[in-house]
Amino acid sequence: MEVVDEWCAHGPGALVVDDVHWADGSTQLLFQRLQRALPTLPLLITLAIQPTEPRSCSAASHPTKLDPAAVLRALRADGAIVLDLAPLSDTEVLRLAERLSGPARPSPALLASLSAAAGNPLYVHELISAHEQRAAARDREATATGIGFAPDASDPGDPTDASAGDDARAALPGSLTATILDGLQHLPRPTRQVLEETAVLGSRVYLSELATVLGMPVMKLWEALSAPVQEGLLVDAGDRLVFRHDLVRQALADGVSQSVRTALRVQAWQSLAAAGAPVERAAEYLVLADSYEYLRIVDWLVRDIEALAVRAPALAVELLERTLPLMDGDDPRTHTLRGQLARALLRAGDPASAQRAATQALDAGGGVVVGKTDLRWLLAQSVFQQGRVDESVAVAEAALASPQVHGATAARFQALAAQGHYLLGNPTPCAQAARRTVEMGESSSDPYTTAFGHWLLAILRLSVQESAEALELVDRSLVQLANQEIRPDLQMAPHLIRGLSLMDLERGPEAHQAFDAALHDCEHGGNVFLTWYHLGKARLCYAEGWWDDALAEVDAGLEGFDGLGLGQSLRSQAALIAVHRGDNRTAAHLADRSTLAHRPTLLHPGNQPDDTPSGRNGELLRQWATALVREADGAPDRALDLLLEVWTEGVRSLPLASLHALGPDLARLASMSTAPGLLTTVGDALDDLAATKPAQCLRATALLCRAAEARDPDRLDEAAQSFSRVGRRLYVGYTREQAAVTLAALDRSDEARAELHAALDVYGTLGAAWDARRAEERLTAAGVAAGRRAKRSAGTGWDALSGTECEIVALVSQGYSNPDIGARMFLSHRTVQSHLTTIFSKLGVGSRVELAVMAHQREPGPPTGPPS
Repeated sequence: MEVVDEWCAHGPGALVVDDVHWADGSTQLLFQRLQRALPTLPLLITLAIQPTEPRSCSAASHPTKLDPAAVLRALRADGAIVLDLAPLSDTEVLRLAERLSGPARPSPALLASLSAAAGNPLYVHELISAHEQRAAARDREATATGIGFAPDASDPGDPTDASAGDDARAALPGSLTATILDGLQHLPRPTRQVLEETAVLGSRVYLSELATVLGMPVMKLWEALSAPVQEGLLVDAGDRLVFRHDLVRQALADGVSQSVRTALRVQAWQSLAAAGAPVERAAEYLVLADSYEYLRIVDWLVRDIEALAVRAPALAVELLERTLPLMDGDDPRTHTLRGQLARALLRAGDPASAQRAATQALDAGGGVVVGKTDLRWLLAQSVFQQGRVDESVAVAEAALASPQVHGATAARFQALAAQGHYLLGNPTPCAQAARRTVEMGESSSDPYTTAFGHWLLAILRLSVQESAEALELVDRSLVQLANQEIRPDLQMAPHLIRGLSLMDLERGPEAHQAFDAALHDCEHGGNVFLTWYHLGKARLCYAEGWWDDALAEVDAGLEGFDGLGLGQSLRSQAALIAVHRGDNRTAAHLADRSTLAHRPTLLHPGNQPDDTPSGRNGELLRQWATALVREADGAPDRALDLLLEVWTEGVRSLPLASLHALGPDLARLASMSTAPGLLTTVGDALDDLAATKPAQCLRATALLCRAAEARDPDRLDEAAQSFSRVGRRLYVGYTREQAAVTLAALDRSDEARAELHAALDVYGTLGAAWDARRAEERLTAAGVAAGRRAKRSAGTGWDALSGTECEIVALVSQGYSNPDIGARMFLSHRTVQSHLTTIFSKLGVGSRVELAVMAHQREPGPPTGPPS
């Protein structure tokens, strides 16, 4: 105290003490004396302390040890300011990384890896130091060898690679490992041993499982781990213990020899399997073990592999592929497991490997669990999921001809054959097979197959634009399906057909809800239809003017496997948006890539035109996009000729009712044409179609033709309001543009200018630069100047983000992963990723961390977006 008094005699002072929790009892007495003297001294005392139990043992048993909790209570009682230091946020980690990295900004790979530090600044510092040392070593190696190379962001040797497996991940930097382990030396040896065993078993361990594996009562186990929980090494998450820092877990696990790690994981499998734990939990530990006697697990596999294939197919595949090469080919269990491998591969989303496995199992002989009929079913499904629909139908019909196939099994094969006939463009056999599917499903008391048949009948009605009937049939299918999940081995998408039917009936909000439910189907057993889902959602978003959302669905659809041959339609949908936005070069390129006249596809392996339903509709979209590209290139007459040709010829027998989407552009081009009687001809055709299809958009298009022909601005206003009621914003712009032209021809310039401004406002909201330019040019030619520039939607920055993109940014800034965001917003993970790619481009950022930082700095005000 004399020293402190002397300091304070010369002026105000500050005393900073770090790691107070390490102090002994005598130091605590000093703090108490200082605390009592503080009111009379110009002294600031700053203490850094971890509010845990004393490091070595309890304060009660060793009163000479400092009790951090008691110190904190006393300080608070005297009015001390207590600052709880939480882990660094993502923003703060980024700033620290930028400061430590010097002039070179931290790479996206390094930023992603720093998440393993969980906001601990010491760990961040050590990881960055290790990263820089590795980079320097690579540079020295490149200089020595004369070879330059760019480091791979996914380098498996990077100690910060958080995606690598536990044992595949490179060792942590020695300095970081030493720092972590030194900080754990105070723990009693029994506690540290249990902590090491817990680390070997993973970053999240169920307390009951850990007790079973280690053979310890739960309370005794908790006694050993309570200190790490109190110190924050482990987080008590209800029934699980979670390592707060995975780097700590890895350092502890690396301290255990490889042989012990393997033995412990095998022991975990044996203990959990014997205790009746969920099969996937036991399998997870077995897969972690890098070596064991595989034949020891054969009986367990035969007993539980079917359940594992359903609950965790990837784990089942890995175990079977490890085990089967070691088994005797004449062992009956080998035949069983070969068939189960085909099933697991199919469920894991690898139909090509599933086909090979099923074929090998059929060639090798029948199995105990998976017999010949089941193997035929797996073979039919595996070729179907590769898009080889004709082969799938052949396998299904061959099975139906076998006397061994009957009852519910026969109904499943019948359903698969019916589905194949539809996709191959054979509506008559499809309808016959679908009705038989319903009959066979009802007679065998199989509601799933009955629902499947009604779903197929709904598709057939929708394909001829009988949308109301299609909706009734698909709703009947959903009632029969009840709460059953979509089966991976008999996939259907009733919510998708419901969404398309509702979209056709102009019930937009309900259609969005149906598409959201369709995504659930696709991600829980109906993924062969995922591309169709993306196309349907893209079409709806295009029609309603949510074009950024439509493009995200297009990108997501093109990224995945396209077994149904819908890629041409997706590219054509993107081409339509590109031409409206003034990017004619991109539009022309996309439309050209959509041509399938000389390109074989999975559904149509020849080089003749694709005459399947998806092929004909894809050709319709391509011709539509090509026509608008021609118009934008300055040839509106050629564009009109092409659309009229498509309309009259029906794109190789496509029903006329399917062409109604062309109506607004056909009416607009006809209104610009000088050909006598053309508007009357187009109007008559639209009226005839509207008489059979009570769609408001179709009636509004017919009214647009009649009003343009009669030069009636009042009826044009009526048409615009009709388009607005069903959310067709682009066509509102078309009609306002035509009203402006009509009013200009009637010498009503002020009213014409007002209508032009209304059209330009619509086009500006959509980002339809080409439409805005066309409208201005038409009115200028009619002697009416716009008087102001058209609104233009922002191309970059916050204002360029759509409502959906703003919502995704908000969720990213809150730490949600892509799958979590998709689940919350009813989007596929591919759609979320497509949106993020666009967001990064608009905001000029390169990583989720940078995006989160920017979002925290500025909260955007999202514009309206499609219903969710």
